[in-house]
Amino acid sequence: IFRVFMIKRATFTVRYITKRYIGDYDRNKEMMYTYKISAPKEDINLEILDTAQNTQEVCNKHIKWGDGFVFIYSVTDVDSFREACRLKDIILKLKGSETPIVLIANKCDMLSARCVTEDDGASLAAQLDCPKFDLSVAEGYQGVSEAMEELLIQLKRNFVKNLTASAQSGEKPRSKLFNMRKVLKKRIGRSHSDTF
Repeated sequence: IFRVFMIKRATFTVRYITKRYIGDYDRNKEMMYTYKISAPKEDINLEILDTAQNTQEVCNKHIKWGDGFVFIYSVTDVDSFREACRLKDIILKLKGSETPIVLIANKCDMLSARCVTEDDGASLAAQLDCPKFDLSVAEGYQGVSEAMEELLIQLKRNFVKNLTASAQSGEKPRSKLFNMRKVLKKRIGRSHSDTF
């Protein structure tokens, strides 16, 4: 399971999962999407969290939860670009520079309303050391798919790197899911023993 974190970008997520564009969403609602990708060797499960809240405390909690990040800003909205810049600083501080990230400049079809320059986007991508995709979620699926494929490549590479590092250090590699199961078993065991 790979966990991907976004803020206020349900249109992108729904376009990726359903291949359809639906532009009308409750932007104040936090949504968790699960999506299964069939792969030749093993299926990949994605949990995509799209949160409407962007307070420091909420962002920190969700950033710690995420394995990978999609930064989406609108080229027609300077505030969304500033928010991406702010998140960059938080993610680099909490997760480090090798965290899987893709940067997406959305609404590239609206050239006359553009207020975030291509140079600004390229500069942010360089600071994040991540690929940047210029696209319009409303106009098509292909750019959305390519961006998510790139994120998946980074997530897999990071997973293998961490697995290899664990094996070399002599640690037995354990998934987050294994650790959660272990904690749940302990809690369930305690609750059963407490009742008798």
